[in-house]
Amino acid sequence: MEISGYTTAEEQVSTAASLSRGQLIAVLHDVVSGLEELTLPLNTPSAERARSLRSGLVGQVRDHVLPRLQDADAPAIVVIGGSTGAGKSTLVNSVLGREVSEAGVLRPTTKVPVMVVHSEDAETMRSHPISDVTSMVEDDSLPAGVVLIDASDLDSVHSANRLLAQRLLEAADLWLFVTTAARYGDATPWSTLEAAHERGTSIAVVLNRVNDRVLSEVRRDLVTRLADIGLTDVPFFVIGDAGPHEGLLEDDAVTQLRTWLRLLAGRHRAAGLVRRTGRSVWSTLRDDLLVLADDLQEQRDAAAETLLAVRDQVESIAARWTTDVDVAALGHGAPTSAWESAAGDGGPLADLAHLTPGAELKRGFFGLKEKPRTTALRDVADECRQAIIDRLESFTGQARAQAIDLWSAAGVTNTEDLLSQPLPAAQQYDAWLSFTTQAVSDLRSQGLQPEAIAHLAVAASTGIDGAVHAWESLFPGSTVIEQCRKDLAQRGEAAIAPVADSAVRKAVEPSEDLCAALRLRAGELKPFARFDGEVSS
Repeated sequence: MEISGYTTAEEQVSTAASLSRGQLIAVLHDVVSGLEELTLPLNTPSAERARSLRSGLVGQVRDHVLPRLQDADAPAIVVIGGSTGAGKSTLVNSVLGREVSEAGVLRPTTKVPVMVVHSEDAETMRSHPISDVTSMVEDDSLPAGVVLIDASDLDSVHSANRLLAQRLLEAADLWLFVTTAARYGDATPWSTLEAAHERGTSIAVVLNRVNDRVLSEVRRDLVTRLADIGLTDVPFFVIGDAGPHEGLLEDDAVTQLRTWLRLLAGRHRAAGLVRRTGRSVWSTLRDDLLVLADDLQEQRDAAAETLLAVRDQVESIAARWTTDVDVAALGHGAPTSAWESAAGDGGPLADLAHLTPGAELKRGFFGLKEKPRTTALRDVADECRQAIIDRLESFTGQARAQAIDLWSAAGVTNTEDLLSQPLPAAQQYDAWLSFTTQAVSDLRSQGLQPEAIAHLAVAASTGIDGAVHAWESLFPGSTVIEQCRKDLAQRGEAAIAPVADSAVRKAVEPSEDLCAALRLRAGELKPFARFDGEVSS
């Protein structure tokens, strides 16, 4: 979220009361922009709440608050919402006296929400964000100043429909909650009703399709439930059970509801509905921004803790590599076998293997012993190379697997794509061989070419016993092997280390700037929360 040009939260609060409508619109556009780019992948205790809050804030600001600020005379939006099969579309059609929204026995019937507007309001609503997700129908039997939206089902089997229904409710100035005797206690609509009330949305309730036998009991229970969440005085309408039928309900069944909706209409009365809903918008918006800022900090903390755990594991694996180098374990297996094969009786390395300190190697007539000795040392060095690469790749693979497991456990699903790649083991070996070759460049020994001396150093550095004995016999007091082992240990650690860098953390955690920006925005909205959101032009 962009926060350039701002200083501290305290300074913002002191000047927020003077924000013009245009400045406030810019602030809220900034909020939406930052939240739309926000991902919350980590499994923190507040993650589900934060995801829901992020989505709700985006919808509320984009579809409700900003349109109101940009056009104070925009019509009031009444969303008809509820459970699958509650009869929302039939109710809308019956109130209007004609079929504008498809109704039927198949569920879900309403796939694309229908927005019904008076012709005077059509142009205004075409530029409203919710026009992108609804099908507009003009109907002048609906009074100007009020828009009716037949929303998709809150508990639809299709997740896209559920999300769309939630978005439309975020845009509502009034939610007409439609339920039935069989469905009014369903968890999803009820929890949504509670959230809408807490957010300050005006609410009315329609108990639909209820027969006279259960009416008294159902009405009493529903009214009690509504009172328990603070909805004691909401408008309440009852529509009897018309039984299996097609088309519109009897006119008498919806007269009361139609009359009430007409009373809401007209520019002045619709504006009153908007003001009633808007009184709590600023306070709720400010509180939600602060809660979300805390939730984002929790995500940041979880990312930091996971990275520390990854680093602990990677450091442990790197330490095992260093130990293997220090105790000269890399030469076990194939490298030692290659040495012993060449150092046996009559072998090209036999003289080197049995060399006593201070003795000189024989070059042989015209260097006949020197050349096969060089070839044999190269072969041993090749085995050492493969052993080092294999061991280092094993350690880097273990480190990567540990990092993937830890980040995945934290909730990151694309860890492998986000992790930095370890430095190639072969590349590390080649760099180490260059170091070793340079380290022995000043050493000379009869019977060994410079290339052979470097390969003997490789063999001795990996811990082949015969090579260590030969080196100490030829170069007593030399510290080259210790230097080579130290360099090899460091290069291995450098190859493993990228797995523990902060690439994944940076990719998944909310930015510190975003957390700060949300608190700044909350500070800027504080005066509006205090004074019912009166905004200057």
